[in-house]
Amino acid sequence: MTWCKWVNHKDKVLPPVTKHGFTLVEVLVALVVGLVVIGAVYSVYTVQQREYRSQQVRLALQQNLRAAMVIMEEEIRMAGYDPQGSGRFGIIDVRRYDTVLNEQNPEGQPALFYTVDVDENGVPDARNGNRNREWPNLRVSQDNDTGRRFLSWDNGGGRHPLAEDIVAMGLAFAVDADGDGRIDVWDDGRHLIWAVDSDNDNLLDTHLDANDDGIIDAHDDTDADGRITAADGGRIDPPLPLQCIRMVRLWLLAASAYPVRGHWDNRTYVVGDRVFGPAVDGRMRRLLETTIACRNL
Repeated sequence: MTWCKWVNHKDKVLPPVTKHGFTLVEVLVALVVGLVVIGAVYSVYTVQQREYRSQQVRLALQQNLRAAMVIMEEEIRMAGYDPQGSGRFGIIDVRRYDTVLNEQNPEGQPALFYTVDVDENGVPDARNGNRNREWPNLRVSQDNDTGRRFLSWDNGGGRHPLAEDIVAMGLAFAVDADGDGRIDVWDDGRHLIWAVDSDNDNLLDTHLDANDDGIIDAHDDTDADGRITAADGGRIDPPLPLQCIRMVRLWLLAASAYPVRGHWDNRTYVVGDRVFGPAVDGRMRRLLETTIACRNL
């Protein structure tokens, strides 16, 4: 049998219970540290979000431009398609047009009107207003309600948006004026003639590489008026007819529909014969350029 011994603790003195807490200073320090950490995390988050949005805008602009370029290259190569060899098809109009109204405007955007023998009968079909697949055109248009510009393509059914937020298009043309089968160079030099119509009479009268360094850039605008004209040193005299065109140089400048926070574009863009300086509107801009050999001209 086991006996249990009861112990009486009444006479035993137990140590006092000590209760610990935070002082006001400790609480304030913890709050400050927590706020600093939260602020740092939020700052990193906002920076990442801003960069993500910028990348999305940049990617959208790039994709928009590339898609437009692919279609335009295909279409321009078709200019003058004439399987019967009639000589009645080609580039027919390179004048500037108003972006809103369907009329010529020397201060507007350059357009490209061309003909193709779709039914291959050797005869350009009669135009029903602007509704004819054999008389397509490419140009920059503007929406009356929003003011946003877009690249439009009319292939016989009216103007349709081909790419959005295209704010400027540039065109220049390499030529064979003497008909010897070779692209002409400027002033018997090494560099090709890149001709434009400066006075909107549908004749090529200005060579864009005015300083003949082989590069079309802001330095060719010698009088710094924002446009490369015959007065800058590249006068073509006499002017050349459009039938001389053999290659097309194409520029497309796109701008984001809305400003991008924190974005500042201090670059200068040359789009054909126009020079666009640094922008202060916060919109992101992208420029693509290509040269197209016209296999049907």
